[in-house]
Amino acid sequence: MLQALQIENYALIRSLSITFDQGFTVITGETGAGKSILMGALSLILGNRADTDILYDKERKCIVEGTFNISTLSLQSFFEENDLDYQDTTIIRREINEKGKSRAFINDTPVTLNTLKNLASILIDIHSQHQNLLINDSGFRLNIIDQYAQNQETRAAYRESLTQWRRTEEKYNQLKQQCADAALQQEFHNFTVKELEQAHLQPEEQTQTEQNIELLSHAEEIKEHLYRAAQQLSEQDGETILQQLKSVESECSALTHLGNDYQEIANRLHNAIIEIQDLSYEISRKEAEVEVNPQELDRLNERIDLIYTLEKKYQVENIQGLLDLKAQLEETLLHYTDNQEALDQAESDRARLEKQTIQLAQKLTKSRQAVLSKLEKSMMQRLSLLGMSNCQFSIKLETTDAVHDNGMDQAIFLFSANKGVAPADVSKIASGGEMSRLMLALKSIITDSVLLPTVIFDEIDTGISGETANKVAKVMSLLAEGHQVIAITHLPQIAATGKQHYLVFKETSQGQTTTNLKMLTNSEREQAIATMLSGAHVTESAIATARELIQSKTQS
Repeated sequence: MLQALQIENYALIRSLSITFDQGFTVITGETGAGKSILMGALSLILGNRADTDILYDKERKCIVEGTFNISTLSLQSFFEENDLDYQDTTIIRREINEKGKSRAFINDTPVTLNTLKNLASILIDIHSQHQNLLINDSGFRLNIIDQYAQNQETRAAYRESLTQWRRTEEKYNQLKQQCADAALQQEFHNFTVKELEQAHLQPEEQTQTEQNIELLSHAEEIKEHLYRAAQQLSEQDGETILQQLKSVESECSALTHLGNDYQEIANRLHNAIIEIQDLSYEISRKEAEVEVNPQELDRLNERIDLIYTLEKKYQVENIQGLLDLKAQLEETLLHYTDNQEALDQAESDRARLEKQTIQLAQKLTKSRQAVLSKLEKSMMQRLSLLGMSNCQFSIKLETTDAVHDNGMDQAIFLFSANKGVAPADVSKIASGGEMSRLMLALKSIITDSVLLPTVIFDEIDTGISGETANKVAKVMSLLAEGHQVIAITHLPQIAATGKQHYLVFKETSQGQTTTNLKMLTNSEREQAIATMLSGAHVTESAIATARELIQSKTQS
């Protein structure tokens, strides 16, 4: 149970300490006095998010601390699993600093908000008038049925299995796409290697081919020039260069007996004649070798075009680049894997988890169906206590083929407030007051079922009055026999039923407004309830009525 709540620097609360007893506690106050602020502060230690807007003094941090007696809840395993020190009297603290940074503690050990929420969900359930709308949600309805059926473990196992199945499904689809991409890439690599193999490329081929094309392109010109040069050396009609040189040699040789200088000249001329004869032979040979071959030139042009096309296609500069690419792709293909084994495993896991998830969903369905009759009966009893003895309430559970976050079921709450009126979906037929009583009945049943130590009702009595308010107070009082119940209310019938009564009020001092809270004495309580009955102008008659109301609730 919640034993105490300490609030520092939250919204209009400067500093506030509240202690709570077992049984039924009521909190009242005028509209705008700060009851919602009180609930907002409490929500911080339940794991809700906050920012610097909630700071009363922007220069100081906000602290909200709740003290809980958990000795009867068997939570030792929770504390062990989360590496926390277990204490029968456990303190949950939340701090929001000046920059909006939040810290949470359980028995002075820092924890995450998720851990804080998990513990808080075991300790407190807060129901507000806004939650009445949840009854329209099928997921909420199924959650109510599951809590009544004690399906928490099966529901958690189902959610975990569903999460794993969805993850495996995603992994399978990713691997399937990867395999398709890999197969396509392998096909492309194989095509590239085959194309390069069929080209029969040689490292120096490009340079040689380009040179051969250049020569063949000018073959006729080369042949013509070489032919004329050969003729001028040795075959020209009339006196050739060689004949002239031989004549010069003959003239100079006639002078060799006159000295060494003339002998040297003659020798040089002789050597020149031999060299020119050799050049003449070489030029003739070269001319004979030059072949005008248009077919070969066409072949070489086709070859060089192929080489250029491959280089451009694969974005390399030369044949060596193509050969390197071929070697690289061949190495890649040697180590190619299509992930088929991983895909097969993912498919197997997917099928296993799908089967497991559906089995757990079916288990949930079976368990839900087994408690529907008992839950409907309990609801009719609670609604009768709430002054709705002529109503009808039933639950229609529809099972689908598709799984969702809550199983394979859709739950419809059917309701009729009057005899002779066919039950219909509660979201389409129930008034605001009827919705409040329906939710109170559900909450009271579930609170008993899941053994929540503390339940807080935040102004859920909207839309009810008179005798109905008395009946709502009676149900809350009965619930408080086994649980700690805290009700924020504007109804005097409920306020009079509480065993502990707090009043929320505002004070203004030195130009600043703060929210405060005080526990009322018997006389103060009579005054507060009289105000709720008659308004700001409290008469002796209103006080007497308030006193009688308190006495009647105490005696009942």
